[in-house]
Amino acid sequence: MLSNCGHYYSKPLKNSRKNVGTFRLRRRHGVDIAEMECEIDQIERLRAGIRRDDHEYMFLLMQKTGEMQIAHNGREALLTPGDSLLMDSTLPAELTFNGNSASFLSVHLPRSLCLEGVARDPATGRRVARAHPLRPSLEALIDAGGPDEAHADYLFDFIAMMFRAEDRAGDAAGFRDRHGRFRHICDTIDRHVSESDFTIERLAGLVHMSRRQLQRDFRDNGTTFTRVLCERRMKLVLGHLHRAAGLNLRPAISDLAYRAGFSDLSHFNRSFRQIYDMSPGGYYDQCLQARREH
Repeated sequence: MLSNCGHYYSKPLKNSRKNVGTFRLRRRHGVDIAEMECEIDQIERLRAGIRRDDHEYMFLLMQKTGEMQIAHNGREALLTPGDSLLMDSTLPAELTFNGNSASFLSVHLPRSLCLEGVARDPATGRRVARAHPLRPSLEALIDAGGPDEAHADYLFDFIAMMFRAEDRAGDAAGFRDRHGRFRHICDTIDRHVSESDFTIERLAGLVHMSRRQLQRDFRDNGTTFTRVLCERRMKLVLGHLHRAAGLNLRPAISDLAYRAGFSDLSHFNRSFRQIYDMSPGGYYDQCLQARREH
């Protein structure tokens, strides 16, 4: 569970010697789907665990049996059978079961792919009830068999539609602390990272800040706009490479680079080697080997 879901910490029942649950993993559409059954008190996602994980995910939780209370992203929700919720691995979370048996699915969606090209953040922490008209379609999509790449793309689009957030101005000045403001700035870059002509001036207009204010925020966080943009584009490429390995498909690296907003392949390959100390093809081969060993 640790190797697939990341650093989550569980609290077992007091004075219990029973098996606390089961964890099974399957793959659909190039993403991991964890099936969990548990009888514990609580699962926590702490900032210490967030800092220890290399990969960022959106976890689509789908309740099967029992109840699960979730506190996440400033919201609290009680999931009952048929309910769903989207959880961001970069934010703390608390899942409480109160010692009762429960089972649920956790669909692991690379965070960079979820944010690619969307106009606003998905509504993480908000419950989608079993009565939602799209729920049967979501379940059918998750259960669909076969490594269908077209379904894999549709899965991300469907979830973005189902968990669409309410309209908001996107004004970064509305954040009460610098950390929150900078996170919003970086998330805005994620949503526009595939635009090859994305500039700091464009970013300034989207978050309603001046170029000088933005540069100061990047400097205060020990980085620059250019560096963050390159890193976020690289994360998008990594997400596609991981998913392609899950589908056992060999992608055209140049297509992934262009899709992520890189217009100069030589610069992309050079930057990739500098950051990951290997070529993009070598990284894909490493992902493929890791998949085969599981």
